[in-house]
Amino acid sequence: MKKIFQKIFPKKFGKFWKKVRNDKNFDKDLKFISDTFINSKSYNFVSNQWHLLNIISYQSILKNGLKNYGSEISTHFFTFIDFKNEYIKNLFDQIDKNQILSIRSDIFKKQNNFDYKNSVTYNYLCLLLYENLKKTDYYKYLKYLNDETFVGFNHPFITIDNIKISTDKIISLFDFEKINKFHNFNSTDKILEIGAGSGRLSECILSIENNINYTICDIPPSIYISYKRLKLAFPNKKIELLIDCLNKKELNDKIRKNEISFIFPHQLNEIDSNFFNLTVAVDCFHEMDKKTLIKYFEYIEINSQKIYFSIWEKTKNWYSGGIFKKTERLDFNKGDYPIPKNWNNIFKENLKFPSNHLGLGYKIINSNLKFFKLFLELECE
Repeated sequence: MKKIFQKIFPKKFGKFWKKVRNDKNFDKDLKFISDTFINSKSYNFVSNQWHLLNIISYQSILKNGLKNYGSEISTHFFTFIDFKNEYIKNLFDQIDKNQILSIRSDIFKKQNNFDYKNSVTYNYLCLLLYENLKKTDYYKYLKYLNDETFVGFNHPFITIDNIKISTDKIISLFDFEKINKFHNFNSTDKILEIGAGSGRLSECILSIENNINYTICDIPPSIYISYKRLKLAFPNKKIELLIDCLNKKELNDKIRKNEISFIFPHQLNEIDSNFFNLTVAVDCFHEMDKKTLIKYFEYIEINSQKIYFSIWEKTKNWYSGGIFKKTERLDFNKGDYPIPKNWNNIFKENLKFPSNHLGLGYKIINSNLKFFKLFLELECE
């Protein structure tokens, strides 16, 4: 009933923000980001689902700041406290049951802000993910990931082999493995990540491939959380919020000079052609309205040479419907994602977790570059 009511009368983040903006628990960075966002063209990119989730996230920040981010807001991103069989089916292929019984871990740990059921479910998932990672060449990178940021904001974790293990750590390394199969990183790379969420994957990539140029394109509060996180994780890197940069040349120059930059979605229209070697979009496209997906793909068509993204193989965009509109279906195998025909699919694999996610890699052939550039310029006039 609540979902039906939300479809008919969707809550809007902008209206909520005006009521709470002056609360002392919001710092100057969050106020700057939120004010700039609401008055930007990117505000129109937000789906009804994320209007609602953003309000819930801001309510958490209002109450606790970011100190409980890991056990509250993160459950809206990729911290699973419940899952179906189809999510975990690929995690059992290489499990040695006798070996797993002998592992020393605090599997029955009660996590902060989780009840016992959710705690044990989460802990068991950590154990399954860890055992799968040990079978890969990417296990060696686990030591590169910083406990201060990966488990430092009241994140749930368990200790295995004297290592603090969270789902964020392991899943980020699995994501890195898939991307690395598709794209060989080098120090001249300029990477764009769309929908970075908490910044877990960006931190993982930058912890391993330290010298690449990285740009995050997102909306608040995610962009605020990842900005704070990466400033903490990489205090010596040149990191800058460019969300209020209106001049095209200045924006492109600053991104080149920075090591990590943060922009809003509408600013992708100001990025030079073929600027990014790779665009990454993990677990976000299936949460967007189709009209927003089309806009993103048009931007990527111009700005990037390749793209890797992961999506639910089949899902629905909740809250996208209404009284006279059906909830949007997103089924990759039925062509629901508006992927341009001139993109060449060169990578496709199911993820380890969630097992019903697809990892997809495309080489972008810019045959329609001039047409798209003209179209976008006309749209923005």
